[in-house]
Amino acid sequence: NNLMYNIFFQPVSDVVPMKEAAEKALRRLGVELLRDLVFYKPSSYHISDVSSDFSKFRDGMLVQVNVNIDAIMQPKIRRAPTKIYTSNDSGTLALVFFNKIPPFVFARLKEGVRVSVQGKVQFFDGNWQMNHPEFLFKKELQKPVEPIYPLTYGIINKQLYGYILSGIAALEVAIKARQSFGSVALEESLYIKNLLEEIKSLHLVNAQADASYIEKAMNFATKKLAAKELFANQASLARLKSQEKSAPGRKFQIAENTKEQILAKLGFTLTDSQKSAIAEIELDQNSSSQMMRLLQGDVGSGKTLVALLTMINVAYSGAQSALMVPTDLLSIQHFNFFQKALDDSGVKSALLTGKTTTRERKIIEDGLASGEISILIGTHALFQSRVEFRDLGFVVIDEQHRFGVEQRLELISKASHPDVLVMTATPIPRSLTLTMFGDMSVSQIKSKPKNRLPVISSITSNEKKDQLIESLQKKLDAGEKIYWVCPLIDQNDKLLESGEEGIFADVTSRYQELEDAYPGQVGLLHGKMKAAQKDEVMQKFKDGILRILVATTVIEVGIDVSDATLIIIENAEKFGLAQLHQLRGRVGRGNLQSYCILMYNPKFLSKTSRKRLEIMRSSGDGFYIAEQDLILRGGGEILGTKQSGEAEFFFANLGQDLDILLQANKQSLETKFSEFTNFQTRLFNRDRGSELAKSG
Repeated sequence: NNLMYNIFFQPVSDVVPMKEAAEKALRRLGVELLRDLVFYKPSSYHISDVSSDFSKFRDGMLVQVNVNIDAIMQPKIRRAPTKIYTSNDSGTLALVFFNKIPPFVFARLKEGVRVSVQGKVQFFDGNWQMNHPEFLFKKELQKPVEPIYPLTYGIINKQLYGYILSGIAALEVAIKARQSFGSVALEESLYIKNLLEEIKSLHLVNAQADASYIEKAMNFATKKLAAKELFANQASLARLKSQEKSAPGRKFQIAENTKEQILAKLGFTLTDSQKSAIAEIELDQNSSSQMMRLLQGDVGSGKTLVALLTMINVAYSGAQSALMVPTDLLSIQHFNFFQKALDDSGVKSALLTGKTTTRERKIIEDGLASGEISILIGTHALFQSRVEFRDLGFVVIDEQHRFGVEQRLELISKASHPDVLVMTATPIPRSLTLTMFGDMSVSQIKSKPKNRLPVISSITSNEKKDQLIESLQKKLDAGEKIYWVCPLIDQNDKLLESGEEGIFADVTSRYQELEDAYPGQVGLLHGKMKAAQKDEVMQKFKDGILRILVATTVIEVGIDVSDATLIIIENAEKFGLAQLHQLRGRVGRGNLQSYCILMYNPKFLSKTSRKRLEIMRSSGDGFYIAEQDLILRGGGEILGTKQSGEAEFFFANLGQDLDILLQANKQSLETKFSEFTNFQTRLFNRDRGSELAKSG
């Protein structure tokens, strides 16, 4: 097909000749198609000074020079370097090799031979010296500009650059051949011509050796490519949205009285934010097209209550709702809350997890099939084929990013066009919302319940640990509870990189230390424990049998213990902002003043991690924190996941490209989806060719 420009999607080894080892190395870098190769972004570039005049050298300068070989000194002692003494009219230069020179290179080096070399020069012991230079045999002096790429074992920079240049050449030939058919639309032809120019600028194909020029050229090319990429992202989401909008939806009545009774029973007053979120959801529930809505609410803002009250409308209309959450612990917590709220209301809820017994499961399955159960709460056990609803009208998914998009679609497929509400406690910056959830309407809950006091955060060095342990007695005397978080399970933890032992705190050692200080009051919680053990420890902590919980980040999502008033996070410098904010959200859930202590190891406090801790100390606003996190780190890590169906970009940087994204969003809404738009969305989708673009 003329429009598809299939050359971009050819396996790279079909287009560029290479050995199997190089092909494997490229695969490790995520390069499988020709598109991946030409889109592989340099991280920096080298500019070497083409000058054979030694008097112009400065220490550390990257140069290319012509020299004559005067003498080759091979080491007499093992491990001593090989030295090659060279000179030209302007002085002498020693070439030093600590590793063995490859035989095919060494065979060409003879006394009296003139060679070109490239490398960094250093002034050492009164003479110029170059360690491990590169010999430039092809011609006198080569192009002095070289992009530098992120590498893996099995491939060197020069080799990768060579493949990229061959890939670009192959593209040029293929595209010229396509365009010579004369049937290519002008807009399409122009797009491809610009795309090629931008790719060439990115890899400095026609660059002059001037630092400021190169920086400008690379930045310009990257921004242009980011604009194409963000347009492709927005166009595929706009298409998905239009398909969803045209899908017929369900209409539900609003059960005002039942909702008021439930609120009175719980003794809750809705915040203004909760009221407006409910109003937006109910508007969708009352319309005849399918709801696709994202509900963002900061930690502790009361999203679960919003979900419950909108599910009442569905039950009142005779249909069923499903609430899917990421963990057993969270599903039990939600179920208990629902049970308490729905008591006397006539609305029946049930809990289904991986641990539900066969007998209980059978009862639940029958209750769902007959319609007796109106609300089902559970983990991904809700997906199993045996779970059949009589009439599933509303699907609520909590912490969407922990489920893949595939799983979201699987649950939705259990019903005929159900309304869908996705909830997250990770405040998502506007740019991420647009690129990940661009097919959805967005509601936000910004305010917290009135009786909640903001958590006071402070930063302290880990040298104060012993005093801190001692000071916990006051909290315990007041009947309050404490979380103590460490990054590792023990000192054999796989998070440890070699040589880091003892640098990062582990829960096993800290539990022992706290148990010695406060015997019988300390619990331990980490990801390697069996689910039943975790639940038991958590229950004991909730019931007050245990008063201090030493845990890894397994406590990050949704655990609700209202009388926990202090959280201590060790090695806070090792965590990202979003994760620190989620952890801090474990306290301050009752009406007592709560505190968060961020402990750091002074040896490992980088400039960025200090900035993160300062942001945490100064702000409790999850949306502000998420924006800052995006600027500091990038999209994937904010969602705590890299594999979730989240958009991964070749060129766009969501922390810096919001203006480009908004422009792309506007442009996508004005563009009629055509076969060529389909090609664009495939081209910039990392998964070979966007599933979104293929749909429909």
